[in-house]
This record gives sequence, structure tokens and C-alpha cells, in this order.
Amino acid sequence: MNRELIIDASQVSLGDNSLLTLELSTEDNEKFVSDVLGNYFSIHFVFDSLQPNGPTVEYRWDYTLKDGKLVPPRKVASEYALFIDITYPEASITLHQKKGLTLTWNVNTWEELGSKLISGYFVSRKYNDQDQPRDGDDAVPEQFRALDFGPMKVRVVDDTTVRPTKVTMQEARREDSPDQALWVLIRNRTVNFSRYRAFIDKVMCSQEQDMVDLRQDARAQYLPFSRVASYSLLKYATEAFLMQETGLAIDRTTFGQDRDGGAGNLNKAPVRGLAARRGSDSGRLAGARIDINSLRNDYLEQLGNDDGNAQVLPYFKLIREKLSEVPLKTADELNGGACYGILKSRLQAPPLMELIWSYWHEEGGLVQTMNAISLRFQNVRRNGAGPDPLANLNLDPLRPLSNLIWGFIEDERFRQTINRRNQEYKYEYGYSLKGRAVQDIPAAEHRSNFQRGFHSLLRVAMEFYQQANFTTVIPDGFPILNHLREVHLTLAEGAHNQYGDLPWAARVEMLTQQWLLARPEMREFLGGRIMVPYAEPWMDRVDNMKQLQGWNSTNISHFRDLGVFGEQLLLSIRHGAWNDPTVGAVNAANWAHYWREEIQRYIHAYQAVTGIDIASDIVDARVTVPSNEDRYLQPSDLIDRQVAQQQQKNAGRGQLSAAPLANGLGQMRPAAVPMSRSNGNGYSE
Repeated sequence: MNRELIIDASQVSLGDNSLLTLELSTEDNEKFVSDVLGNYFSIHFVFDSLQPNGPTVEYRWDYTLKDGKLVPPRKVASEYALFIDITYPEASITLHQKKGLTLTWNVNTWEELGSKLISGYFVSRKYNDQDQPRDGDDAVPEQFRALDFGPMKVRVVDDTTVRPTKVTMQEARREDSPDQALWVLIRNRTVNFSRYRAFIDKVMCSQEQDMVDLRQDARAQYLPFSRVASYSLLKYATEAFLMQETGLAIDRTTFGQDRDGGAGNLNKAPVRGLAARRGSDSGRLAGARIDINSLRNDYLEQLGNDDGNAQVLPYFKLIREKLSEVPLKTADELNGGACYGILKSRLQAPPLMELIWSYWHEEGGLVQTMNAISLRFQNVRRNGAGPDPLANLNLDPLRPLSNLIWGFIEDERFRQTINRRNQEYKYEYGYSLKGRAVQDIPAAEHRSNFQRGFHSLLRVAMEFYQQANFTTVIPDGFPILNHLREVHLTLAEGAHNQYGDLPWAARVEMLTQQWLLARPEMREFLGGRIMVPYAEPWMDRVDNMKQLQGWNSTNISHFRDLGVFGEQLLLSIRHGAWNDPTVGAVNAANWAHYWREEIQRYIHAYQAVTGIDIASDIVDARVTVPSNEDRYLQPSDLIDRQVAQQQQKNAGRGQLSAAPLANGLGQMRPAAVPMSRSNGNGYSE
């Protein structure tokens, strides 16, 4: 068992108190804290005055385990030479399936000056079973001591002299809420391109048995074209990666059992790995030392016995209760066709994936970049005035990728069209793409109020942060709660039809495009911006293509941030139980604190892409700032306006040719629309 002794201050004044904390956590080969504590019955603290002939005090704290709880002893009435007494103010603690435990004592009123050394140890139950002295002043024999901890040093000084009083103001103390565990899982479970690229590289090249087996399984998934085995493997491996990485695995019985240490799955990570990841969340969470496992188990809801006692998110429990008459499918029914019932995996392990990620990457030019390369690979000249920027680029660097690009082109008829994605963007968020390649198809539903609700939420969050920055103010989380409920209901309205299926297919396609663009052969073909610190290796290829074609000049990093941070924020809103009457302002305030970095970076990226500051307010009519209503306009309209302004500035400096420019997506201005032999993936006939 890991032990760490902590004291709140290494120097105290005479007459002051100290808090003494002992943090315990189990090792990988140990099951739970209760299993280890059952071997002992007492904790001894040794206080050494470090003075010649000075007193040494030993404090004995016996405990008992009863009904899965740790029961502390009653207050020990003793006299101490170093301080008045030591107390344990807390009641019994539930130990059910806990991997960690924190115990805190109060050392009351230090009465002796000088340095003190504090250490301690656990006493074996064998000592209690024998006829041994029970006086706390008598030392326990060495053979009965175990799990020693410390030492910690504290210095007691005389502070009677008159000194200036130090006054400090700190951030208002925040209360814990169980839904914080959901946010930790979301932040660690959304798709990370670095992990994806490492996995695909391993699948393509490694000779490990797992990878060989995966390649053999992929043979059954080959596409019905010749010489597309490599691309088929890439597509199959991407699906396999997403199935492992994106599901919210919440079965606590499998915690710590994953053979590969989790591979990004926070639920299955060993405790040691969990503690390392939790360190990055310590400033986001309400508690300085918070037990994610306890919060997670407190947050999950138990379904009825008819559902196999499954644990689900509160939001999904509410949906399950509304469909109580529909049975859950059994394992035998999963392969039996379209049996009437609910997939248990959809309740327990919903995929952490939002279509807004695909929307912003498509606006950034990811899909159009790969499509332009495909046209050049097919020897197709782009449509429009002026020369084709890719016509003079030699295709020789792409020879090692020819089989993959060939498969990508042949698979075009099985990929989603830009129009289909566009209709789903409208259905879920009210967003739409613009351009000649996008057909004007009437939408049955258009979530037009999402933009207003989401951006109002971000603006209110910024006001919350301004209040939180003043330590004399306790910010009110209730306005945030109202907006969270509004956006939550709007997202729930769009969780039908293609929801879950189309975002999954779009993510598979765009991840494969990112991996292809991240290959070094693409850098040799397009050139790269080596000195620019892009977050992901495919990004400089997209920016280079945008520069060659004269598309939107905004850095792809901002579009990537909008996709990544927007996805995390919407997942925390969609899967949270924000419309539950028991969820209040404390939960909303914790949400704002936890996602502060993502919210502020999303707002900055949105301003860089559209020119609109979501957080701004008009305080003076004489100041030229965007209208409040501009923040609720379609992003594609704002991007077009931003591109037009950039063109005007560049034209004034003589940096533009006579040909008009494109806006950077699969949707282009007429002079830059490429021709294709098909109408899929953003191209028109």
C-alpha cells in the first residue's frame, strides 16, 4: 500500500493548530483498501521533539472495520507534552471497493517551541490478538510494526512580537459534485490523433501477433475492387480504433483489468495511471484531492433487475424509464437481425463523438485538400480561370502511397457526400455549408436555435469567469445552469435519425484523410511548414494547399481547436443530466470551472475564424464592434465575410491576382470549383 503523510504547514506559531493527513492507495497487485486495512487494527503516530532529553509522544489510533466501513475510536483522553490533544473529527468512512483513502487528524494547540519530527506506522492484528500492553506510551515491538510512513518536520516558533498582519484573498471554496467524473472521462476519451496515428502505423508495419491477427481479420472486410488491400486495412483498422477508444466504458467490474493498461481508456487504466492523469485535472476539479472512482460510482445510476443491474449515466436512465416496455437485447439476439429491443451498449457505452468535430474540420479544408490531391492523382485539371496550382507538382513523391490513394479514389462511391453531411449539420446544430458543390436541399428540420443557445452559454460563462477572478465575489452559477438546460434540450432534439451513425462514418473517413496527409510522402509532394508548431502533423499540408489554391488563409489550427474543444463541450452538455431537478447551480459552476480552458480557447478560435468575439458586449455606441446578432449568424456566412475582408486587404497591397478566391472548403467560389467525374465528396459535375 502507498502511504503519504502530509502536514498543512511546515512552520506554525505557538498555540496554533495543525492538520495532519495520511493518504493511502493500493498497489496494482492489491484489490481494495479494506482488504489491506483488515490486516491491521491501529495506526501509531510518533512525535519527536528533537530536543536533548525532550519528550517523545506516541499517539495510538485504533480502528475497526464493520459492515464495509472504517469506524474510528472515540476521543482518546491523554495528556501530551508537545500539544494539548489530537482529534479525529470525522465519522465512519465507507470503504466499499475503494482503491484510495484519506484520513485527517487535528493537532490542537502546539505548546512547545522547536522542531518536531512526525512519523508513524501500522500495528499488525497479531499484536492485538496477543496479551500485550495496551498503554499508548509503550512502544510496539518491531515484529508487529508495518507500513511505516513519514517522517514530516514541523517547526513551532514564537510569534508574540508585533508584526504586520498578512491578509490574503483566495478563490471561493467550491463544492464537489458527482458529475465531475463524467467530464474527466470525456476529456480523456475523445479521439486523439497522436494515439490514432501510432495505432495505424503499428497495424501497417508491426509484426506483433496482435497486429498480424488484426490484418488477417481485415481481409474479410476488403473492398470489392482490385489492388485496394492497403486502403481496406486502413479503413478497417480505423473502425477498430474507434470502437476501442470512443465508447464510454462504465462497467466498474472491468476496472484495471485491461491487458494493455487502458490504451487511453480512463475507466480501464490502472490506479497508478489514473493518479497521473488526475494530476492534470486537479486545478479543474472542486476538491484539491478528489476521488474520481467514488465520484464516478456515485454519479452512475443503477437500472432495474430486469436490465441486469446495469449502470448508466443519469440521462440514459431517464430515457430508459421512458422506454421501460422495450426489452434490452441479449447477446444471442445481437447476431439475429433486427430484433425488437434496445442495444445495451447504447445505454452503457455511448460513443463520445460529436458531429461538430467533422463540421469544423470540413470548414477548415481537410476534405477539400484530400479531394484536390485525388483529382491531381487522376490527372484531372481543376475548373476555373488561371492555371491549376497542382499541375506542375511532380507526383513521383506519392508513389509509395499510390495503392492507398488508389483505394481512396475507388472507395469514393461508398463515402458520404457533402450534401448528406450538410443535411445532418443542419439537423443537429442548424449549421450549413456554402458553395457551388452544396445543393440547396430543403431540410425537414433545422436546429436554428442551437447557435443562439450555445453562444449565449459561452458569453455567460465568460461573465462568470470575470466574477470568479475577483476573490471578494462568489460567482453565481444559476445563469449558466439555465443556458446549459437550454442547449441540452436542443441537442436532445437532434439525437435521432442518423445521430450516432453518420458522425461515426464521417469520423472514420476524416481520420483516414488525416493519416494520409500526415504521411511524409505528402510533405514531399505539397511541401510543408516545418518551423510552424502545428499540433498535428497533417495540418501544415492543409495550410499549404489553401495557400496554393488561394482559399481561406486562416490557420487550420483554429478550425482544429473549434472541432476538438467544441466536441468536448457539447458531449459534457449532451450526456449530463442538466434537466434533472436535483442538478443545480453548484453543478453548473463546477462545469464552468472545469471547462474554462476549452471555453476560452473555443471563443478565441471562433474569433480567428469568423472575426466575431462571442464574449464581447456593446458598451458604447461609438465603439466599432460587431453587432450582438452577428454572433448568432451562420458560421459559413461569417467565414465568407471574413474571406472577403482578407481579399480586400490583400488586393489593396497588390497581393491578389485577377482570379477570385475560394473560401477553402469543398464549397468554392465559381472561379475555383474543381471538376470531377462524380458528384460525391464535395465536387460538382
